[in-house]
Amino acid sequence: MSDNRQSTSGEFTRSTTLRKIDETVWASDFSADWCIGQVPNGGYTLALGAKVLSEALPHKDPLNVTAYYLARTEPGPVRCEFELLRVGKSTSNGMVKLIQNGQVKIQLIGVFQDIERLNGETQTKRAIPDIPAYDRCVDMPHAPNLKLRDRLIQRLAPNNINALINGPDGDSTWRGWQAFKDGADIDLFGVLMFCDALPPPAFAIYGAKGRVPTIEMSVQIHRRPCSGPLRCQFETAFITEGVVNEDGMIWDSANNLVALSRQTAKIRVSP
Repeated sequence: MSDNRQSTSGEFTRSTTLRKIDETVWASDFSADWCIGQVPNGGYTLALGAKVLSEALPHKDPLNVTAYYLARTEPGPVRCEFELLRVGKSTSNGMVKLIQNGQVKIQLIGVFQDIERLNGETQTKRAIPDIPAYDRCVDMPHAPNLKLRDRLIQRLAPNNINALINGPDGDSTWRGWQAFKDGADIDLFGVLMFCDALPPPAFAIYGAKGRVPTIEMSVQIHRRPCSGPLRCQFETAFITEGVVNEDGMIWDSANNLVALSRQTAKIRVSP
């Protein structure tokens, strides 16, 4: 797989820029360029909130970040209010509320670390799934109302693309690759965003219609990715009375596990 993209700071970094107001408050703006329809993508907003925790806490790298999506966000100004929960030797914990129009829209709780100082046992008991090579995957189709997609490389297995274009196949598992279209390196905050950048796997069951709004999302970081696109799998194995689970796994281009994610969502489709 060739990768001739050049390393830059990137549009994603610029679109998650923070302005410090005081020791517990930051300001930013949700960019319309990272929207799904009229709503900023949940992974993008989670990453922005995680950046607040990184600036506020003594440890700078996310270990685990959990977001609770309380109300629909919109492009525009956002106030970020931080609360310190705990400071330890190797990790620190904090909470941030993302507020628009006086209403808490998202609440994040995070555990942060210094990732280069991690040490201890490492074992892998599960092999990487059979994900087609980058060159064998197919670009996601263009969608004018999904501005997020214009900023990303998203290449899925051919059967996944067929399910999106021609109708569901019941597989409910996406496999493929993701990267920034502008060639920017993927940092840990980019990893957080990529955990929620693909369409819901439930679309492979019901078709690309309706809505699957996220209620809660948690990401566990395992390592900093090496340069190159991310190899991804996202799967929905259970739907109960409209409540959807989604499990994600992300590896870097050297086949190192980078992150695990889990979402709770509700599916809203016509019978």
